[in-house]
Amino acid sequence: MEHEEKILNPQESLRVIRETIDLAKNKLRDNGFHFLLWGWLVVCASLLDYYLTKMGIGGTTHVAWMIMPAIGVPAALIYEWRRGKRDTQPNILRDWYGYIWLGFGISLIITILLSIRAQISPVPFILILVGFATFMSGILLRFTPLIVGAITMWAGAVVCMLLSPDEHVLVQGFATVLGYLVPGYWLNHQSRNRHV
Repeated sequence: MEHEEKILNPQESLRVIRETIDLAKNKLRDNGFHFLLWGWLVVCASLLDYYLTKMGIGGTTHVAWMIMPAIGVPAALIYEWRRGKRDTQPNILRDWYGYIWLGFGISLIITILLSIRAQISPVPFILILVGFATFMSGILLRFTPLIVGAITMWAGAVVCMLLSPDEHVLVQGFATVLGYLVPGYWLNHQSRNRHV
């Protein structure tokens, strides 16, 4: 089978060079919004789930997890819509970043559905998926705190093997603080300092 190379026109070549230079100079800019949004939502849902379970109202814990995307998805979509209006230049690295998280979202939904059907805690599997997407984000952004955050998520999945399913949400909340919120605030701080 013959492999054909795509020949770029001069404008496409310049765009690829510009994106490469932007990545090398500025990294792929991120202000941590999504890590902060989803981090706080997961921490709050985890704590609410644990509280409801300990209060003996365990049958209603799914409400915490239903509220989370009801708030998070519209907020994330509105944020991305507004950012898309500001950033009109195409950027292949930003696209890859988005594809990583799109793949994560699809994998997350399937994982949750399979876990519910098998009647097992989805938390360890979610932590593994979150760890992978966070790790890839750290690589693309060249941001070590996200890589450390991914390792925290993976470690949380291992810790879940030692605990009862009721305690998994506490591990998830703690791993999210270290894996999402700490790097998210760090990204946000760097972003604000760049704009000063």
